[in-house]
Amino acid sequence: MRNWIDAHCHLADPRFQDQVEASLARAKSRGIEYFVQGGVSPEDWQRQRELAVKHKGIYLCFGLHPYWVSDHTDVECEEALNQLARELPEAVALGELGLDFRPDIVKDRHSHQIHFFEEQLELSFIAQKPLVLHIVKAQDEALKVFEHFGLPKEKGLVHSFNSGVKQAEAYLNLGLHLSVGGPLCRPNNKALQKAVEMIPMEMLLIETDSPDQPPPSHQGQNNEPLTLLEVAEAVGNLKKISAEEVLDMTSQNLRKLLHVDGKSGPTQSPF
Repeated sequence: MRNWIDAHCHLADPRFQDQVEASLARAKSRGIEYFVQGGVSPEDWQRQRELAVKHKGIYLCFGLHPYWVSDHTDVECEEALNQLARELPEAVALGELGLDFRPDIVKDRHSHQIHFFEEQLELSFIAQKPLVLHIVKAQDEALKVFEHFGLPKEKGLVHSFNSGVKQAEAYLNLGLHLSVGGPLCRPNNKALQKAVEMIPMEMLLIETDSPDQPPPSHQGQNNEPLTLLEVAEAVGNLKKISAEEVLDMTSQNLRKLLHVDGKSGPTQSPF
């Protein structure tokens, strides 16, 4: 099949700009043709647009990342949320939105993060967009939000899932896809490996989160979309299928989730 998809990356990240051209060429030479971005901030959304003009196969994804939310005031977040509501029709999904309660990220702003997570979740019902969720050290709080608000009918994915079976089951019970990346390739990541063994293939996605979260082969370097092949191999070893089958199936899962199979995207027509 080829025409494979990296379910989540940040190719518009300023840290990566001198490497984008070569990294995309390497990925495309091996059959990875499409790249779903992760939205961070209004400035990032504009960089995504510029990237999509220069390179084929870029899917836009707009949202307010919990990192960005924690670092900005209520007024700044409200203004960005209003901008998001206007610009979201251009994107294939809403995200990254979510919660990250690591102390160095959340600081003392738990309620601030939760408020703008809820605001974006409400927007997803209006916009009818699937979600790209970032949930770290905050699963219980996120599940409470989902219990109160529900999820849009388009559902979505938990990006960079890196937990065990219990956490996987909680998200699967909500109808969410789980996307795994470089951390799966670490030999000692047994909890995630057990979770991947039980996640149904039709609910599984693979990503790189480039330039972040490299597998061991790229430790200490910027990650790149080509490492999607390593993630596929790790999944294949656990599922007893080939890496190519993993790439085929997860790419098809993502096409269905984002409603891009055989259709033009909001700003381009890669398929």
